[in-house]
Amino acid sequence: MAATLPRTPPQILGPFYPFMHTPIEHGDLTNGGKAQGTVLHLSGRVTTDDGSPIVNAKVEIWQANTNGRYAHPNDTTDEPLDPAFHGFAVVRTDAQGRYSFKTIRPKAYRVSPERWRPAHIHFSVDSTSERLVTQMYFKGDDYNATDNWLNSASRKDMLIVDPSARGDGTQEVTFDIVMMRA
Repeated sequence: MAATLPRTPPQILGPFYPFMHTPIEHGDLTNGGKAQGTVLHLSGRVTTDDGSPIVNAKVEIWQANTNGRYAHPNDTTDEPLDPAFHGFAVVRTDAQGRYSFKTIRPKAYRVSPERWRPAHIHFSVDSTSERLVTQMYFKGDDYNATDNWLNSASRKDMLIVDPSARGDGTQEVTFDIVMMRA
């Protein structure tokens, strides 16, 4: 019998879900590399808890830009928007459960005078068995230790990634997602 993998912890949908935008479907949120910030090649696999790939799962991401600003009417911060950055995309997993996006590394942002959210990327993954909403955080972010949502996760270590530098000045990271079997 195969070992059971721990399920990726759920997280909140968040106040900035881009309901008013249509997600891009090709996975490049950088507008062909024109967006401001450090390009992040984000990929991973979506599997069941027994390690089987989930084929044709819908993987949706949304995030703040390199300035810590969402393109959302409820984000009223003074940080600038980046017209070349599309902060909302969706792709489907392949036969091995793989997905990939080309995005930028987001920045932390203030949610109140005393509280910040660490840099993170939101995920919504739909399969035939369930919908999982979660967030991916970055190792070493100053605000990880004080973030209520990250610290409420049953296995926050599964939500924190450590990007590596590529020779072209971009970064890459793998974020695997484990869901329940149908």
